[in-house]
Amino acid sequence: MHLSSLPLRVLVASAAVYCISGASVVAQDSASDQQARVQRVVDELTARLGITDAVHASMVPVNHLLMSVEPTEHVFELKVEEGWVNSLDESELRAGVAHELGHVWVFTHHPFLQTEQLANEVAMRVVSPAVLAQLYDKVWKRTNVKGDLARFLGPDVARGLASPEPAPQVP
Repeated sequence: MHLSSLPLRVLVASAAVYCISGASVVAQDSASDQQARVQRVVDELTARLGITDAVHASMVPVNHLLMSVEPTEHVFELKVEEGWVNSLDESELRAGVAHELGHVWVFTHHPFLQTEQLANEVAMRVVSPAVLAQLYDKVWKRTNVKGDLARFLGPDVARGLASPEPAPQVP
């Protein structure tokens, strides 16, 4: 190896290390920003729904439900898959958090009655059914699962949100 190429190699190696460590910091900031965004919505909606139990939002690498809540010893933990938050606009994020807080509300009032429809009934106190339907559509596309809006939002609500049937073709 020529000594004249050594400083250049050191410079390239240093630049590579700097770029890799910088990407890690950006990813951490992004997850931190996502967590803070979710927590702000959690704090607002728990107050509006009268939920007095603590709910802590955290980002996780993988959540097959994308967003879910579970009780722990002293707090409810809202676990959100990293990156999922960035795919949601503000109304969709509020709908997702409202739905999960619906589970918290049902758990603290009627712990043996957990259903998606009951969680959505609570959520619809603070978000519109149309936005919940939009969120379900996005979840089903991301997870390659198709659900039934009537099952999740109730038949009367879903009836008003269903896409209109195409008009029959006149020969």
